[in-house]
Amino acid sequence: MNSVVRLILGVVFSAIFLASGSVSAGAPTTLKMAAILTVGGEEPWDGTFLAAWENARKNNPHGLEINEPEFTAGLWGDEAEAAARVYAKKGYDIVWLHSSYSDQVKKIQNKFPETLFVVSGSGNEGLGKNQYWMYHRDHEGAYLQGIVAGMTTKSNILGIVGTFPADDVWDLINGFFLGAQSVNSNIKKKVTFIESWWDPPKARESSNAQIAAGADNILMVATAFEACREHGIKCHGAYTNWIPTAPDVINSSFMISWIPHVDWVIDEWYQAKTNATPFAGNTEKRWFLMKDGAIDVAISDNLPDDVKAKVAEAKSKILSGELVIPIITSPVESD
Repeated sequence: MNSVVRLILGVVFSAIFLASGSVSAGAPTTLKMAAILTVGGEEPWDGTFLAAWENARKNNPHGLEINEPEFTAGLWGDEAEAAARVYAKKGYDIVWLHSSYSDQVKKIQNKFPETLFVVSGSGNEGLGKNQYWMYHRDHEGAYLQGIVAGMTTKSNILGIVGTFPADDVWDLINGFFLGAQSVNSNIKKKVTFIESWWDPPKARESSNAQIAAGADNILMVATAFEACREHGIKCHGAYTNWIPTAPDVINSSFMISWIPHVDWVIDEWYQAKTNATPFAGNTEKRWFLMKDGAIDVAISDNLPDDVKAKVAEAKSKILSGELVIPIITSPVESD
């Protein structure tokens, strides 16, 4: 067979393989992502997600060049749907809607099958296809904070000022009180919700009411540390490490990371694009735990040594699997 014939046959076979889809068009080298946030980077839920985005940019998973964070914030309903539609029309590969936005995704996902949409947290619906549903369970970190509060309280009255009475807030509330009860069987509970993702004045007002009722340790899911300083009690922070901002007031802080979630979504997108297969979004909640690097806890250097040791022991058991903190999402009544 001469070289001319080989060349002709090679061209013919290549054309056949390409037409049948047997030859991949090649793996993507860039990823363009956009987000719709609840408040913005100053709020920990959103800020920790942006940090995970920057981590992905730095690490270049699959060798991808990822764009700098581009997002809008504070949009809901029709406005959020319109923003997601614009991002999809502009060719963004992933549109991450960082809260309860599956109602908006449902209206547009079939129109943009090449766009991967992400929703996060409670209040969403598992739509599947090109919608992925990410969750954050924070019960393990809150359990360790509960140990701190249960061992250091003098009044035995512990409070929590929450945002909304949602599934992924009740889990950490129950975790906090479970941790406290593991070291102190005499605790009483105070639970208040401000019905907002971010309203420090309202959180402060709720904190004052709990303090007036005797609470001397309060987990501030909704941030209001000034109230603790004013009344000489101890606070516990949520979602990020608040201790450096008020080391004399804050005894612990659970810290979340979206890195495992962002990395997983990018992997899902990359595999679908590389293999030229449709997206297969999860219809059940997907979350990662302390052992996966999704959550941790910081505790104050000012705590007694026995408290530090108890927290370290419990954390070690959680990481090894010896201690499994149950996920409880049932409401907690104030005592």
